[in-house]
Amino acid sequence: MMMITEASVKCRTSKQLIKQIKMNKNNKQSDREILEEILKILRNLTVSPIVVQDPMKLYNNKELMELLGVKDRYLKKLRDNGYLGYSREGDKYWYTQKDVDCFLRSFHYEPFNRDRNKLWTL
Repeated sequence: MMMITEASVKCRTSKQLIKQIKMNKNNKQSDREILEEILKILRNLTVSPIVVQDPMKLYNNKELMELLGVKDRYLKKLRDNGYLGYSREGDKYWYTQKDVDCFLRSFHYEPFNRDRNKLWTL
């Protein structure tokens, strides 16, 4: 039987899934069986594991402040310090989804505690 579970589909990247598929191919499982199993898992998910954002979506100041949960002064600071890309026409600022994604990626930190079974004890 296939080693890919519903939880693994939610958590894994596409590279990890491909690696798992290649491992299962070594176990004499056909490509069709592997793909059918993945499709079955994906159909049973209540929430889609892949969220596709429109790369050309535009945000104005108000929309981006709501999205990020920040005030106008902080948004201005991010723009002025070069952390957040933008387009400007007159006194209007526009941000693409790509600008927002780039900003979030530049401040993303990977979890440093890989042992998820370990719990904090007091």
